[in-house]
Amino acid sequence: METMGNKSNAISTTMSNDVPVVPGSHGIVDTDEKAAEIAEQVGYPVLLKAVHGGGGKGIQLVERPELIHRLYHQVTREAKSAFGNGDLYIEKYVTSLRHIEAQILRDTHGSTHVLGIRDCSVQRDNQKLMEESGSTMLPKKLRDSVLLYAAKIADAVDYTGAGTVEFIYDLPSDAIYFMEMNTRLQVEHPVTEMVTGVDIVEQQFRIASGESIEDLKFAEKGYALEVRINAEKAVLNAGGEVSFTPTPGEITECELPEEDQFALISFAGEGKVVSPFYDSLIVQVICRGSSRKDAINKMYEYLEKVKIHGICTNISLIKRILKDEIFLKGDYDTTYLPDFLTRIDAAELIAEIEEASGSSGAGLDLEMLEIEGSDELKVLSPSTGVFYRTPSPSEPEYVNAGDVITTDDVLCQLEAMKMFTPVNLNSFSSSVGEVYSSSKKYRITRINLTSGQQVNEGDLLFVICPLADEEAAV
Repeated sequence: METMGNKSNAISTTMSNDVPVVPGSHGIVDTDEKAAEIAEQVGYPVLLKAVHGGGGKGIQLVERPELIHRLYHQVTREAKSAFGNGDLYIEKYVTSLRHIEAQILRDTHGSTHVLGIRDCSVQRDNQKLMEESGSTMLPKKLRDSVLLYAAKIADAVDYTGAGTVEFIYDLPSDAIYFMEMNTRLQVEHPVTEMVTGVDIVEQQFRIASGESIEDLKFAEKGYALEVRINAEKAVLNAGGEVSFTPTPGEITECELPEEDQFALISFAGEGKVVSPFYDSLIVQVICRGSSRKDAINKMYEYLEKVKIHGICTNISLIKRILKDEIFLKGDYDTTYLPDFLTRIDAAELIAEIEEASGSSGAGLDLEMLEIEGSDELKVLSPSTGVFYRTPSPSEPEYVNAGDVITTDDVLCQLEAMKMFTPVNLNSFSSSVGEVYSSSKKYRITRINLTSGQQVNEGDLLFVICPLADEEAAV
């Protein structure tokens, strides 16, 4: 666990055992200057990745050299907050890939079982949204390689327990690369349990008590699908792009039916409070069908019966995906979900999510933000979280009172559910487009909070004043 739990060490170990890896630093990168140097050697785009990262946190795509220094510090900060360690390494960014993982069990007697694979390619911001017990695109020869490499890695480090070995399937190159090993039980492990009948937690206890699992028998039957219900809402920025913001709060009503062929792992319940300090995942829904098509149909029918009020969730998004032709055909890569969000009616999705939460979903407009008796405007918190004025404790404030800004300038960042979200005036939009005109400049007249304060959605963050054209030109 010590070797493979550190992603940089894991890469070095797999390379020494002739398992292919993605080009990159293959070790910790301890300064932003070194990061810039290695990125130039590897070639952009690159990924900055935390050595103890996971759950989509501590990973950042860097597409241009001028971004590497700022993003290096941003990911370091996020990794320290989420994992207590800010060490990073660099990988070449593979532009078209499927995310494949193998579930392993290995005991203290050297018995290794690879229970099967999972495809986790429907994801956003490197956070998985769905997991499947098979892959629609991975050819058999490479599936066999994944199983072989996973067992080889587990044996090489004398691994004990349950773990997951993750791989990149590089579609243009038709090649498999080791990505990382998670030396723990992952959120999506029930997908494998559904189709193999193996209780992975029970096997962990057997292994921990010194038993041998050499006689473990299993065979895959049917097809399993998991979806992750997150406490989040869709928002449309001034540029027309859809993003998702965590929505902590109290669940006022909750209906999660219990049905055959379904398993639930749920925090959600009437009266439960979703905290801003933890991950946004509140329910895992896992179902088994006779085939992929059957599992997808069953999942959609189940989600039609689910009701969660008081907070926004992504159920409406998941249901749309389950009916999408590209998803149903299975011919896509990890850019599927971002591309999907550009194909849909974003305003309609936002309205569906608000309606499903039991909220009226009243939007912002400029009149709501005007301060009576002046030409000043309010800047309100777009979500619940913790307010920070600086990128990190050692760096200067994003803005100060008296500064002149554009709608693109970052004003602060909000931390919610271990995710840091930069806030600028373009973060806000209304049903008719921009709230704060991008053609104007603004002066910061008041900053209402100090770093580290918790804020709720709608709290006052800043007061700004639009500048006249001649004043803005100075």
